[in-house]
Amino acid sequence: MSELSTFREFSARLRPGQIAMGLFEVLPDVMFWVKNGDGVIIFTNRAYAQLLNRTPDDLVGETDASLFPPTMASFFRSDDETVIRTAKPLQNKLEIVTRPGGGIEWRMTSKIPLFGEDDSVLGTAGVSKRLQHGEGPPLPTPHRAISDLIDQVHENLGEDISVRDLARQAGMSVSSLERNFRKYLGTTPRQYLVRARIAAACDRLLNTALSIGQIANSLSYHEHASFTRAFASVMHMSPKDYRSFYRSTST
Repeated sequence: MSELSTFREFSARLRPGQIAMGLFEVLPDVMFWVKNGDGVIIFTNRAYAQLLNRTPDDLVGETDASLFPPTMASFFRSDDETVIRTAKPLQNKLEIVTRPGGGIEWRMTSKIPLFGEDDSVLGTAGVSKRLQHGEGPPLPTPHRAISDLIDQVHENLGEDISVRDLARQAGMSVSSLERNFRKYLGTTPRQYLVRARIAAACDRLLNTALSIGQIANSLSYHEHASFTRAFASVMHMSPKDYRSFYRSTST
């Protein structure tokens, strides 16, 4: 066999799909999927299927609308349509995903357009990596100062923590803190604080008998309306609808 010196030469000799499909199948913390231009699932790996308590074959032919609550599905579909319309990738979007029956996962999601031979976009592919830190809150950053801050955020969700407080604790200016959060988390400190509180709210909505008002107060939201707005901005549905939907799917 002649020596193949470039990846292009090498991949041209391979059966299609061996590298990506084979590797994504054995990565337990990375979800991978392929959808056509209509948002219909063509392929998923086991990690994606396991999140939904299904098998990969079961999910072929499904759409976000048949797998997730309506408002959440519409946001997922909106991201796909943006990737298709612009023919540009969506990179490192921090998301909170609820597993059927309860449990919250923080994930970093990226999507790319898939081009046909005529350069038209035929669909999308995506990956979503679970973020975790030991046995505690997920921590997608090696930066020690940010690491300590993240721990403090999750340990003090009921306190009125400000961005200025976080910057002071990290020994940084507010602008430096903003840059570090964007670099390692793809979001702002303020947005991360909101997501951390909403992730905790999701857990309490499904796993406690606390009222929505009590949950809001426990997470430093002193007005029901402000909690509902913050919750909907992250989970794309109200706390009441979230509790109703995921409790019904777990029975």
